[in-house]
Amino acid sequence: MSVIFPMGLLAIFTLLYSSVLITGRKRAVDSGDIKPSYFKEYNNDTPPGYMQKATRHWSNLYEVPVLFYAVCAAILALGLDDIIFVYMGYSFLGFRLVQAFIHTTYNNIYHRLLIFSCGLVIVLSMWIRLLLMV
Repeated sequence: MSVIFPMGLLAIFTLLYSSVLITGRKRAVDSGDIKPSYFKEYNNDTPPGYMQKATRHWSNLYEVPVLFYAVCAAILALGLDDIIFVYMGYSFLGFRLVQAFIHTTYNNIYHRLLIFSCGLVIVLSMWIRLLLMV
């Protein structure tokens, strides 16, 4: 087992979620909810809510997960990969997937915040543990 697996699975999820974003944008243009010209400069128009939600969630996948990718890369580069880091990695992946479900479905901000916070604590713990090991 290695942290490369939860890291890779999150990367795959992020790339697959891009299809949701593309589908939402196509739907918005096809239905006339937004003009294609909106995508040239992303101004002077308000996209429909479903498109905004998909875009915000996609952006979220490039925020805290970047810190996860970085700590995993450091763990691998330093040869410090162990079962504890692997479990932490899978825990972070699980929290991100649950957060994605909440954010893209019923979107209860309290549930989302709780799950986000848990994931954040995991990544922080990974960084602290890594720094204590080097």
